[in-house]
This record gives sequence, C-alpha cells and structure tokens, in this order.
Amino acid sequence: MTEAASRQQFRPTPKELSEATNRLVAEIDAAFATDRWAILDTGTPQVKWRVYDGAALRYCAQLLRELGVAADAGLEYAVRTLARNALEATVLSLYIHFGGYEALTAVAQAAKHGLEGLQEEADQINGRLAAARKQARTRLKRVQARNAHIARRNLSRPDLPPKELIPVPYVPQLAPSRLDVTALIAGFGPLEAKPLSLSQMVDQLSEWAPQRGIGQESLRSFYLDYRILSTIGTHASMHVLDELFVLGDYVRIAAQPTPNDTVLQLWDYALYYTSYVAERVLSVAGCPTPESTRVRIWSQPRPDGQPSWRRETDQTT
Repeated sequence: MTEAASRQQFRPTPKELSEATNRLVAEIDAAFATDRWAILDTGTPQVKWRVYDGAALRYCAQLLRELGVAADAGLEYAVRTLARNALEATVLSLYIHFGGYEALTAVAQAAKHGLEGLQEEADQINGRLAAARKQARTRLKRVQARNAHIARRNLSRPDLPPKELIPVPYVPQLAPSRLDVTALIAGFGPLEAKPLSLSQMVDQLSEWAPQRGIGQESLRSFYLDYRILSTIGTHASMHVLDELFVLGDYVRIAAQPTPNDTVLQLWDYALYYTSYVAERVLSVAGCPTPESTRVRIWSQPRPDGQPSWRRETDQTT
C-alpha cells in the first residue's frame, strides 16, 4: 500500500506530520542554499518577480515550521493563528507565482496603500491628541484661575463657610505617536496606491486556475477557510469563548478547548499548501523537488476539500 493510499484509511500521526514537515523544509532550505538562488540584483522585472517568488515560499515554509512546533507543544490557539497566516501566505505566494510581475506590482500597490492608511491613522491620532490636550489645558487654566479666586475669598472671609475648590481637569499625558513611514511610502515612487484584498486574489486565482495549471476547482473555499480561522482563533470573539465552557448543572471554565482533530487537520493542510507552492517555485528555478512532490501527494486533500483520512462517518470539527 502506498503512503497516499494508507492515508485514506488512517489519519496521520503527529510524528508523521512532523517528519514530513522536516523533510519538506529541509528540501526548501537546501534549494535556497544553492547558486540557483544567488540572484544578481539587476533590478529588472524578472529579477524582482523571482526574488519575491522565492521570499513568499520562504515565508510559507517558516510558518509551517513554527506551526509544527506549536502543534507539538499543544498550543491550540497558536496553531489556529499560524494556520490562518499560512493560508494567507499560500494565496499570496500563488498569486505572485502565477501572476508574474503584474501581480507583484498589484501587491506593491497594496503595500503602499496600507502604509498610507497607517500613516494617515497615526496622523489623525496625533491630531486628536493635540486637540484634546489643548482643550484640557485651556480648561485647566480657567479652573486654576477660578480656584485661586475661591482660595482668596475663603481667606478673606473666614466668617463664611468656605467654598469648595473646582476639581482640576485631567490633561492627557500620552505622547504622540512617533510612527513615520513616509520614507517607506516614498520608496514606492510614483506607483499608484491601490487596495488588494485576499478575496480579490482568491477570485483571480480561480480565474487563472484552468489556464495556468493551478487546478479545475474554484479556490473560493480558501477565503471561507480564512474567515473561519479568523473567527475561531485569530480574533477574540464569542465563538472562541464558547469553546471554553464545560456545561452541566454548573458551568465551569476549561483551561483550553476540548481536544479534537482541528490541530491535526490544520497542520495537514498547511503541509499540503507549502509543498504545493514549493514544488512549483523550486522547479521553475531548476531545483529538484522529490520531497515536495512526495509530501504534496501524501497530504493532498480529497476532491471535496476534506483531508484524505477523514471518512464520511467522522465527526466534523
């Protein structure tokens, strides 16, 4: 029985996933250590695309490595967060790889757009803080003047009940943000800033899929998985808190969610995504990919998107 066939009957063990992760990452490390990835920085579109194509794969590989460490340590929330990042990194990697320099340009436009938004937010916060501080100081001066008048009146009229001093208003002490990304923004030159969402990249990949050898199925499920992972791990929400309830006559708060197949499944998916990207990025550079191919075949989900080892009778997580 082949490795892939055995997976249709038995779910992989953490040891098997760890070994597959180590083999895959080792192959990626070895490829990047060769002269094929010593790229002369000529500044041409092809060179820019290739270095970012490689960097995106490296990012995927490191996320997979850290996800494996977190899974071995039983860090449920870390695994969920890393799995979400791994899925996002996979979409970005595939978008750059199959979209070429044009796609890389769109990613750069999105980066500039994000930096401009960040700088605008920092400037707005500083503006509101300066206005609040100015208003508070104006009120403070008025109150101080009024309290001085009250104090003089109390001293000059000891025969009368003393008047209470007016509470001193608080003056904000928060230091302005020192964030300044204008140099980074300027580094993009005249490039027009444009947003680019993960949803847009997924839709574009789905359009490219049949023509560019990505696959025959829509990749829209990637975005759904991304949203699910945001809901159950990355973002604090009621859904995350609900998992910590131990229900009975009395409700108790558990230390962590009830163990299930989620960690195993997310690790399995991240392994497949990274092997898929590695196989394509490394082969274009002329690097052999026996382990990437082996792991990709071994971890490939069923056509319906479920892990190969999940049977119809299994409980969904």
